[in-house]
Parts: sequence; structure tokens; C-alpha cells
Amino acid sequence: MPALYRYVFADLMTDQTITELALTGVTFDRRIIQPGSLRATIPVPNATVAAEVRKVFPHERYWPPTAGPGRVICHVYRGAQIWGTYLIWTATPAGDERGNVSVEIQGATLESYLDHRQIWTDVPPFVQVDQTAIAQQLIAHMQAGGGAASIGLVPLDTPSGVRRDRTYKASEAATYGQRLAELANVVDGFEYMIRTFVDPATGKRARQFVTAARLGQSDTDHVFTRPGNVVSWSYPSDAAAAATRWRARGDTKQDDLTADSEPLLGSIHTAADLIAAGWPYLDHTEDYQGVTQVATLDDYARWWRDTRSGVIRIPQARVRLDEAPSFTPDRLGDFARLTIVDVWFPLDRSEGAYSRPTFSRHWRVVGIEVTPVSREDSQELATLIFAEQADEEAA
Repeated sequence: MPALYRYVFADLMTDQTITELALTGVTFDRRIIQPGSLRATIPVPNATVAAEVRKVFPHERYWPPTAGPGRVICHVYRGAQIWGTYLIWTATPAGDERGNVSVEIQGATLESYLDHRQIWTDVPPFVQVDQTAIAQQLIAHMQAGGGAASIGLVPLDTPSGVRRDRTYKASEAATYGQRLAELANVVDGFEYMIRTFVDPATGKRARQFVTAARLGQSDTDHVFTRPGNVVSWSYPSDAAAAATRWRARGDTKQDDLTADSEPLLGSIHTAADLIAAGWPYLDHTEDYQGVTQVATLDDYARWWRDTRSGVIRIPQARVRLDEAPSFTPDRLGDFARLTIVDVWFPLDRSEGAYSRPTFSRHWRVVGIEVTPVSREDSQELATLIFAEQADEEAA
């Protein structure tokens, strides 16, 4: 029997519940660092349902809006657990040729809110501060003063042991989300995500901004196999944006106002292993507004070289979910054992009777996509997105 999903709509600022609505065509996902998305349809079969939906998405004649896109969130409950909280950014009521009315909605996890807040006052400079502490202080700076500035994010920090210098100026008009992603996506960087959960002590919903050198655990019991609970898999390789040489470009240094102004360039960082294996030069320059230190630009370029050189491969597996699965969206970052046996990955029979799978990997789960089912005879499925680990060979 599939799990019971509920969709509770609430105010972004107060988290006060507005109403609970039935949704169809729901898909939602979660990611590390980057926002996850929600897409769904709200059927409106009668006036009673229409009245409930208008509590969340008022008619345009009401101004200022007391709800609606930009200030309403949807909590996706699986049973008693919140599997995702999504800030609704678009809503489209429509009626079709048969007289049916529905509202199409799209939203993104609370990380998307960080991309809609700009740094409008200078942040005190950081000198040799742990990078996760910088991240948490950026969130504190964003929420300073409370009121409309705060969405109630509570810090949960595990120091990374990596110290950095950073300066964030209001004149750059960068968003907190942009600066956090840049801070995290650098050589020896860290990870973050926003978790929403029901606090067992209070019974109320809470929001945490979680930072760590690496989220998740390596010693876990998540096992996915084919044949078994793996329904399908894919292993795409994408070289469309491939590069083998990387460089980062920063801002113009204003030391000499009489000289021609040119952006600061970092050093070229080459994927030497790919060049040695016969790859050509494929060049990419990444821009970083506000950076005026070559060493910082080089740290960014090294991250791109180490994580994005050559073909990008993103293994995925669509798996059956048990009634109480060991892996949930809040466990992103955990390692799982993925074993596949089929015609593409046959058994290794070179050991005679003791044949073993040729594909069995211990990989991190960095994303999850869920399409809830409503029929009792349907099997609940989720797509897990793995981070390929080059040093993990077959077990």
C-alpha cells in the first residue's frame, strides 16, 4: 500500500497553516546546496474547493495579497514526516474547454529564498574564519533585525576545519544564495541544505540551516539492488560543457586609476590526467564578481578542474520505497550500496561457482526525486541521484 502524502499550505513568515489541499501530478525533489523543485496541479471541481484554494491563492482584486506566490509554502508530508518544504513561486488558475478548472503550481525548496535576497549592507570582513561559520554568519546577516528579514532559519553547524578570507560588499548587489554557493563550491569546500521537520519536543515545525564539510554518513545500511528494489537505472555521460583547462576571472583592481581597467585573471589549471590520456584542450573561464585575490580565483578554478573536467556522469536509479524506507530526503549525503546485475552489467563468472556482480558501488546519494502515487495498487517509486566516486571499485 503506498504511503499517505499530505500537502499542507502555510505562511512563509509565520508557518501558520492556511489549509490542506489535494494535489495531482505531483513531482518533487531535493538536492544538496542547490534548490529542489515542486510541480503539481490543484483540481478545483466545485465552489467549496475553490474557496479553500483562494485562501492560498487569492483572487487578484485583493491587494495587497494576503497569500499567494512568494509568501506561501507547501509542506509535503509522507506520513508524519516532512519530506520537503517548497516556497510557491508561480500559480496559474485555468479553465479548459470541458469546463474543468485547476491551478498549476511550481515551487522550490527554501534554498531558493536565498537567491531572492541581495546583500544590501556590507558584511564585516572575514579573516581566517572557518568556511561553515562564514556561511552561518551570512544567514545571520540576512535575517538580522527579524521581522520581514527572517524566515526563521536556525543554525546547525559542524566546523569544516578550513579557514578562509572573504569580503562581501553591498555595492556588488549579489544574493546570499550566490555567495553561499560560491563559498561552498571551491576546492576543499563544504555542503549545506535547509531541513524542515517536526520538532518532537514541541510538536511544531522547525527550520534548520545545516552546514558541514560533508553532509550524510558513510556507514549506513541503504542497499539498492537489481534484481531487487531497483526498478530501472541510467548512467548518462555528458560532454556538452566539458573542459580540460579552467580559469577564474574576478573584478577589476582599482589600484591605478590611470591604467586600463581589466578584470583580474587567475592561473590556468589543467586536468593533466585527461591531457595525458589524449584529450584536447577544452577551455572554460568562470566569472566571480567581487573577487580581487588571485589565490581565491585559483581555489575556484581548482574546484572546477577537480569536479567538472571531462565527461560528466550522473548515475541514477529508480527504486521502490518501503513503507518505512531507510533513506529519506533528510539523509541526503549518505552513502548507499548500489548493485546491478543485468545484460549490461553481467555477473563475473571468472571465479567459477563464486561469481560476483561486475557492478557494485558504494556511492553518495546527492539528490532524490519523488512522484507520489495515489492508487492503492501502485508501487511508490523514487529516483536516487548518485555522486560517482572514482575510488570506489566493485565490491
